[in-house]
Amino acid sequence: SAIHYQSERRERPFVTINCGGFPEQLLESELFGYERGAFTGANQSRPGKIEMAQGGTLFLEDLDEMSADAQTRLAGLLHADDPNDRPNVRIIAAAQRSLAALVREGAFRQDLFYRLNVVAIRLPPLRERLDDVADLARSFLLRAKREGLPEKAIDTAAIERLKAHDFPGNVRELENLLRRAAALSPASVITAREIGEELGQAAREEFAVEEAADGLESAVSRRLAGEFAAASPGLPLSGLYDRLLAEVERPLITQALSATRGNQIRAAAVLGINRNTLRKKIQTLGIRTGRGD
Repeated sequence: SAIHYQSERRERPFVTINCGGFPEQLLESELFGYERGAFTGANQSRPGKIEMAQGGTLFLEDLDEMSADAQTRLAGLLHADDPNDRPNVRIIAAAQRSLAALVREGAFRQDLFYRLNVVAIRLPPLRERLDDVADLARSFLLRAKREGLPEKAIDTAAIERLKAHDFPGNVRELENLLRRAAALSPASVITAREIGEELGQAAREEFAVEEAADGLESAVSRRLAGEFAAASPGLPLSGLYDRLLAEVERPLITQALSATRGNQIRAAAVLGINRNTLRKKIQTLGIRTGRGD
């Protein structure tokens, strides 16, 4: 964003897309657009992000998650022999993993890597620049407010509590943590106690994931075994199916909404359900979206 708005392209569009936030086919549609009737549900033509960014900047986030087909199509577009066929777009890309290593493993196209790897910038992980935590935290709370969540401030002790965390999930972990705090905290100021509770909950969830590393099915089996064992010699209370389903659906939908920053159309696409179904589940499960609840 800073590169774009301090360049000669600042009056043109700045367009972003998370390459890991879409199913494979949907990512190509988002990048390159589609014509009416190209697939079921394509009731009208739609420009892609590349076309929308003409004259400006396209930011490809999580480029290392881009599918092989999308890589091929993007490489072909950037390698077009006729300059008129190449997009007039500055491309900035970010990756969590080393693209050079992925090229060596055959998981990323070498020609696309060299086409994009003109100027490389290493952004240190958040744990190596903890002085940025305060500015980032306040920025994320302002962003959450603009997106419809309650207005929140954060006190100094809470900032210090954040600095004591090593952030294995990097800046995105910090943003998601503060979005949860903004959505769930009843007070107008987020305190160190609330940050500690959020970090503790995250640690418990991480432990649960590691404990169930052999698969979600095994984790569910253990959960059910506990239910039936606790009810012995009788049976668990009725409604077990709905209770267990809600335990899976609630975090699944909440995480999808968080990842898409509350955009229900994109969240529905990620989940593979239609928007009306998602809306109904949000209401049924009592999920707060920050948009009018």
